[in-house]
Amino acid sequence: MKLDIGSGRSKLEGYQTLDNDPSVGANIIADIEDYLPFDNKSIDEIRAHSILEHIDTRNKVKVMAEFYRVLKFGSILDIKVPIAGTSQSYQDPTHLSFWNENSFWYFIKENKFHEAFKQHYSKYSVPGFKKVSDKTEGYCYFIKLQK
Repeated sequence: MKLDIGSGRSKLEGYQTLDNDPSVGANIIADIEDYLPFDNKSIDEIRAHSILEHIDTRNKVKVMAEFYRVLKFGSILDIKVPIAGTSQSYQDPTHLSFWNENSFWYFIKENKFHEAFKQHYSKYSVPGFKKVSDKTEGYCYFIKLQK
């Protein structure tokens, strides 16, 4: 299964949609800050475009760990976020957390930031992804991570 999280009313062919707002007509209603209603290693791909900035900043590690938990080995996590510090990242009153390229270092294995973070915060299940690609376009940062 390929999952498009926070897609709202948009539907991408080949993807199941997940949103916490029942009024948008998503296939699955769930809150990514609570728990993803999927078995471990059951999802082929997660597309998380323009959603991570809407989570409570205290839940960043938890949400990334949930993505990691449900993804199959070798699967892709495709992320798009507005870059922290741009007016677009701050102008939307529903943006609760802010991300930039360096924010993801803590979730990329074989990175000194990830290793130190994982040791210091051992109470969390800190995921260790592999970075596949990243780019900046305008005010957005795109990164693809692999489990």
